[in-house]
Amino acid sequence: MSILDTKALKGIVCGFLIIAGISIVCAGAGNGDTAVTAKEDVQPKVGVSIESSSIYIADYFPEFEKIKIDPAYKYLELEPGDSDNFTVTVENRDNKTIELKPDLIITPYTENFMDENWTIISPSEKTLKPGEKQEFQVKVSIPEDAYLGNYAALIAFTEKVPDRDVAGYYPNFPGTMQLNIQVWVRPSVQILTPYVNDLVEAGKTYTYEIKLRNTGDKDIAISPELTREGGIIYAEDVVSSTGMPKQTFGDDAISVEAPEKIKAGETAVIELTLAIPADAKGSYSGSLDLNIDDPGIRDYEELVSLNFRILPVPEEPYEKIFEAETDGPITLEIKAYQYGYGLYTTGGNRDLTPSFNVSLIDPSGNEVTPTLVNTKYSGSINIVDDTFSQPPYPIPYIASRAAGGMETYNQGNYQGGATTFVNTYSAPGAAGEWTLSILPRNTENFEYTVTIGAAEE
Repeated sequence: MSILDTKALKGIVCGFLIIAGISIVCAGAGNGDTAVTAKEDVQPKVGVSIESSSIYIADYFPEFEKIKIDPAYKYLELEPGDSDNFTVTVENRDNKTIELKPDLIITPYTENFMDENWTIISPSEKTLKPGEKQEFQVKVSIPEDAYLGNYAALIAFTEKVPDRDVAGYYPNFPGTMQLNIQVWVRPSVQILTPYVNDLVEAGKTYTYEIKLRNTGDKDIAISPELTREGGIIYAEDVVSSTGMPKQTFGDDAISVEAPEKIKAGETAVIELTLAIPADAKGSYSGSLDLNIDDPGIRDYEELVSLNFRILPVPEEPYEKIFEAETDGPITLEIKAYQYGYGLYTTGGNRDLTPSFNVSLIDPSGNEVTPTLVNTKYSGSINIVDDTFSQPPYPIPYIASRAAGGMETYNQGNYQGGATTFVNTYSAPGAAGEWTLSILPRNTENFEYTVTIGAAEE
C-alpha cells in the first residue's frame, strides 16, 4: 500500500470521527462472540457507522470484503497471572489465494495499552486457497504485575492492513477482529450502602450508617473522607458573583466516624452525622471516598454518593380562585408523592408524612373549613436480593430525585419506591366565586382536584 493511500485513508477515517464527534474508549460490553463480514451492517463498539464508512474503506481494500472472521469480537475477563484460549476461524471467500499472518495491533484509544507478548497466535502464518477455512488458536496470558483495567487491541490477519494508527482508529477495520480484555481481581469488600439520600430540615441533626462487609480472610484498611469528586455542592436560587451556585452548607456540617479497618469476615459501620445550619436552603450533592485498601475496588467504585435536599417550608399558602356554577357540595382531593427519603437514617426526626392546612372562602367572603373525609396511602414495592441494597430507579434518576423507600425499605427482600398520599375533604357548596387556600408541610409537591357536585364513586 502506498504512502499516499495511507494518508488518504487517515483523512477519511479521521473525518468520520470528527463528524461523529466521538471519543473512542474501548470498554468491555459483555461476553459475546459475533461473526461478521465487512459487507454486513453491524454497529461497531464506538459511535460511527460501519455502513457509512466501509464504502470508502472498500475502495482501498476490496480484498477484505472476501475475508470472513469468526468471531469478529472477543471479550475476556482475567485476573493477573491468568490465561485463556479461544479459536478464531478465517474463511477465504475470494477467488484467489491469500496470505494470512496474524498480528496484534494496539489501538490508540484504550484505557491501558496491552503488551504484544501477552498473546500467542498459532499458526503464525497460513496460505489460504479460495473457499478454504483456517482455525487460529489465540492464547492470552496476563502477567502477575499487570495494571487492573481495560485493554483493547485488534488482531489483523493480513499484512495489508495499514499502519497501526489508521487501523486503530477503526475498531472494526476489515480484515481484523477486536480483542477486549478486562483485567481485574475479585474484591473482598462489599459496599452495602452505595448511596445516602435524604430530605432534611434546616436546624436539625441526622445520623446515617454506611455498612461495609469484608468477605475475605484478611483485615482491610479504610480511611473515609469527604470529597467533591462525583458530586456538586450547590444551593438553589443562590448564585455567587461568578454566576456559579453557592454552597448550601460546607463540609464542616458533616462528621465521619469510622474504624481503621474492616476485620476479616465481619461487617463494619461508618457513622455519618449531618448537622444542618438553621438558615440552610437548597441541596447538597457530594461523595464519601471510602479509601478502601482493596485492589479489587477501583477508585471510582469506592465513592458513596451523598445527596441531601433541604425541605422547603413555605410561609404563605397557595391560593386558587375557582367558580362554582351550582350549589352542589364541594369535594377537594389533595395528592402528594414521597420519594423515599431517609435511607440509612438512624437518628433525627423522620416524620415526613405530608400534611395540609386547607381552607375555603365562600362567595359571601366567609371562611369555610372543609371536613377531612378520608386519607389514602399507596406505594410500590420491589422484591430483590437483599445481599445488596439495590436502587429502584436508574442512577440518573436517583441523582435528581433521591430515590429509596419509606418504612418498607430494607425489610428483607422488599424495597419500597415512591409512596402516594391522598387526602379527601368535603364542604357545603354555593354558586359563585370561591378561594381555595392550601399550606403544605413535609412535601416538595402536591396536586389538587376540585369537584363541584356529587363526588364520583
